[in-house]
Amino acid sequence: MSFINDFLQYDFLLYALLGTVCLSLTCGLISPLIIARKNAFMGAAISHSTLLGLAISLSLFEATQALPVFVSTLIITIFLTLFLAYSTFRQKLPNDSMIGIFYTSTMAMGIIIHTLFAKDQSDLLSFLFGNILLLTAEDLYLSLFILIITALLILVPLKKWLFLTYDEEGAITSGIKAQVFHYTFFVLLAFLIVTSIKLAGTVLVETLLLVPGFFALKFATNIRQTFVISTLFSVIFAVTGIILANAFGLPSGATLAVVLFGALVVSFFLKKVYTLLK
Repeated sequence: MSFINDFLQYDFLLYALLGTVCLSLTCGLISPLIIARKNAFMGAAISHSTLLGLAISLSLFEATQALPVFVSTLIITIFLTLFLAYSTFRQKLPNDSMIGIFYTSTMAMGIIIHTLFAKDQSDLLSFLFGNILLLTAEDLYLSLFILIITALLILVPLKKWLFLTYDEEGAITSGIKAQVFHYTFFVLLAFLIVTSIKLAGTVLVETLLLVPGFFALKFATNIRQTFVISTLFSVIFAVTGIILANAFGLPSGATLAVVLFGALVVSFFLKKVYTLLK
């Protein structure tokens, strides 16, 4: 099959495929928690705040200095994320109010700073949609590292995560440090989103963060199935998206998003048909 030969023959396509697998596995693991904890909008706020981090980084470093740009973007995004985590932890006001303010403000500041100080460096909006063909071996190592860390931080204390998700007051009463888990979850999301900028962009990564968990929670019958289904769904359709993007010359991030959404819609349609015929 020619598409397999393409991925084996060209390093940039192989890196794209391996990067997609790592990112989709990571998103598949964390996605059910995002949906169950009702943090879908939170991920969007963090992903858009990376534009502010990128704008500041590109004002300080040349766009060709990949490592300094990445590290400074990560540090700034984590700082912003910690502020968001602090502002939303057990507050009396609805969380969506603060998230909405944070979402729009950080994105607006990023655009202004980029326009004033770094408009000749690169097109900031290009970071919204990613360019998987720019992945390097270093990006793959980083993606693998994030995958391992995410697996350890979610699967090892999984019972505590679930307790906090479905009965926070009871979990706190039993001695679980809710604040530690709250901040850990936010920082983990920040790491994941910043490292996925090249692959899916700051906007389209939201699809990978939300769709697998939503699908799994609709079709799984127990907790173990939820994480297995979410991970399999994420990997299978993300890889399908990359293959289709290469075959038809389509943008990788956009194709990933459309394929995952399409798979979700088709699955719901088939389930409805099956229910009617049963």
